[in-house]
Amino acid sequence: TQYVCDEDFLFGVGSREVGARNLSLQVYDYKSNTRHLCIGRVSVPLEEYSFKDEDKPLSLKQHIIPARETQDCFGSLQVALTVTTESIRLAILRAEGLVPVDMHGSIEPYCRVLVYNGSEMVHKKKTCIAVERTFVWQECFTLDLPEKTLLCDVSVTIEVRDALRNTRSTSYLLLGRVILSNSVASGHGLVQWEHACSKRGTTVTEWQPIQP
Repeated sequence: TQYVCDEDFLFGVGSREVGARNLSLQVYDYKSNTRHLCIGRVSVPLEEYSFKDEDKPLSLKQHIIPARETQDCFGSLQVALTVTTESIRLAILRAEGLVPVDMHGSIEPYCRVLVYNGSEMVHKKKTCIAVERTFVWQECFTLDLPEKTLLCDVSVTIEVRDALRNTRSTSYLLLGRVILSNSVASGHGLVQWEHACSKRGTTVTEWQPIQP
C-alpha cells in the first residue's frame, strides 16, 4: 500500500547553514479516540547532500526506523502497591501509550506478575486481556510472603505482554516490563517500592514507565 501526502513545508534556513542541520521526521498512525501512535522516524543529516542549485528539489528515499528500535520506554503502567511484612497487595490499573511489536498490528495486552524472594520465585499471576484502546484492568492481587522474608530481598516484576491471536493459535509477545524492588529496581520502580515500604499498610499509586 502506498500513502501519498504531497505536502510542502518551508523552513527559514539559508543554503550556507543547511549543511549543519539535521532533518527529522516522525510518522504517526492517526487514532481518532486515543493517543496517536508513533510508527517510526526518519533522520537525514543534511551535510551529506549538496544544495548548490537552490531551484532544483532534492529527492530522497529513506527507510522508516520502527518506533520500538528508537525508544527506551514503551508506554506507562499505573500500579497501586501496598506492602506489609506478611504480604504484598498489587493492583494493576491501566496502561497508556503502549507500543506494538508489529507496527501495523493491534494490541491485546495483559500483565504477568512475578514475585521473587531473592532468586526464588514465590508467586506468578496474570491479568485478563484488556480491551484494545482502553488498556484498563483494575485487577488486584494479594500475595502472601513466606515467613521470615526480608522486604529488601523481595522484588516484583510486571511483564506487559501482547496476546496475538489467530485462527489456529495464540502466541505471547513481551512489550516491556516494570520492576518494583529495593535491590534490583531503579528510578520510578525503586521510589514507589521504598515509599510503600516506609508507609506499610498504605497504598501508593504511581505511573511506572514500561522498560524494554
